[in-house]
Amino acid sequence: MGKPRKPRSDAKIYQLPKSVLDGVNERLVNYNMSYADIVAWLAGQGYKVSQSSLSRYAFKVFESAQRVADDLEKTKYIIDVIGRNPDLDTTEATSAILKSGLLQKISSAEEEFNNMPIEKAGRLFVQLAKAEADRKRTDYATKRKAELAFDQMEADLLAQVRQYPDLAAQLRDVLNQARTRIANADLE
Repeated sequence: MGKPRKPRSDAKIYQLPKSVLDGVNERLVNYNMSYADIVAWLAGQGYKVSQSSLSRYAFKVFESAQRVADDLEKTKYIIDVIGRNPDLDTTEATSAILKSGLLQKISSAEEEFNNMPIEKAGRLFVQLAKAEADRKRTDYATKRKAELAFDQMEADLLAQVRQYPDLAAQLRDVLNQARTRIANADLE
């Protein structure tokens, strides 16, 4: 079994009753009070908390608030992009967002990641690799089905216009241009 966890340096703050903690948050965010003033207010409420503990807690509060604001801004941008590009693959966009968030979480959770058993880390890595392989397999299958449908449509159309050689040649040109556009769209 692992080592027992060391108590957080700001644990006293989290032990405060919800109404008092809400008062601390309000004084930090809305009133922009100094730490000394908030510590004095807490003492008046009957709670002894150090200024350094309050400082660490405030840092986490403001860091969380900034992260939420950043996430809201990113979400608004993504919604705007999707609105302007209705053909955008939202599954792929969502996957990219989740991957980005996971990478941020991993990069900022060094201690938790270091304490993660290697077997669990390996399973997570394998799950990510499987998800990526599934996405590629689905993309390939979808593209292959579209190519087969396009080939069948081309054969059917050419069979219909075979008696008109000029029209058949024009149809082949149009179909080749369409294939080129589809191939180029896959690259973008």
